[in-house]
Amino acid sequence: MIKKSLWLGVVASLSLGGCATVEVNPRDLDNRVQLPLSVTNPSPGGAVTSKVVIFEVDTSNAKVAKESEAGSSIQFALDGYINEAGAELVDRNLAAKLKDEVIRAEMGGAGAYQGAPVADYAVRTTVTGASFGAEFKEASRWTDDDGKTHVTPASCNYASRVGLSVDVYTVPELKRVKSLRGTGSTSASEDARNSNCSKGGPSLVRRAAEDAVYEIQEELKAFLAPTGYVLHGFETAEGKYILKTTLTKAIGAKEGKGVRIINVTEEGDRYPIGEGKIATPLVQSGAFVVVDEETISRVRIGDEVRVDHSCSIMGCKLDQTLGMK
Repeated sequence: MIKKSLWLGVVASLSLGGCATVEVNPRDLDNRVQLPLSVTNPSPGGAVTSKVVIFEVDTSNAKVAKESEAGSSIQFALDGYINEAGAELVDRNLAAKLKDEVIRAEMGGAGAYQGAPVADYAVRTTVTGASFGAEFKEASRWTDDDGKTHVTPASCNYASRVGLSVDVYTVPELKRVKSLRGTGSTSASEDARNSNCSKGGPSLVRRAAEDAVYEIQEELKAFLAPTGYVLHGFETAEGKYILKTTLTKAIGAKEGKGVRIINVTEEGDRYPIGEGKIATPLVQSGAFVVVDEETISRVRIGDEVRVDHSCSIMGCKLDQTLGMK
């Protein structure tokens, strides 16, 4: 009981901490901190978003997934997560030739796309394996120490498992720059009148496929997250440090969300210099980000700012349930 109470306390404190935001009144930000200029981006503006095309999911090597039409569920889930990341989705019908070139490059052929510049990245997804099983369990009865008889009805137990690979290629170079592997599983049980357990196979396989996508979504969103920039720095009367950035709601910014701040050197190397949290309100011109004194001492105007899509120690699913994602 103590362990359960402790765990519930941790969940409550983390969920409150994850949702808490600092409120900023833009009209009170009149004490500007003099920040040095970035060597590579001294006059920042706007944000950089990626155009992404997602090819139709390949289920040809997984009969169970193909028969269950799991490809559509995977496609829908990928679309949603990439959209959440703030990337721009491109109509895959505009990139039929691009898909052929990606396949050629993967097979060791010449690798460069010569067609129209429809996207920055291409995502190819393959279901590497899928299974579904059903088991009938007969009814049973047992008697407790008080002599009371308990009956467990007959049941059908179902389970499905799906594995997939998600590969991201640059366009037009067709260089694979990200390779993710996910495995999803799900199970279900129902009372049975007879031993013919044959219900729900396709829906369970689709749920397992969605679970496999969920397993890789955190890393995929982090890779495709748009890049905003630091415009100004301020110190409030209460001693808080605020950065004005070009991150907006349209590209994934959300009140209370964490961000990572990155300095880019003249040689193109990237170094994380600190973290912050998006303040309330999230204004149309760009998010205000709360940072500590140590972080602002390292920040330069023009430094990159990216939304942090990583999950807490509780995991992505519980974060989403608690409204932290």
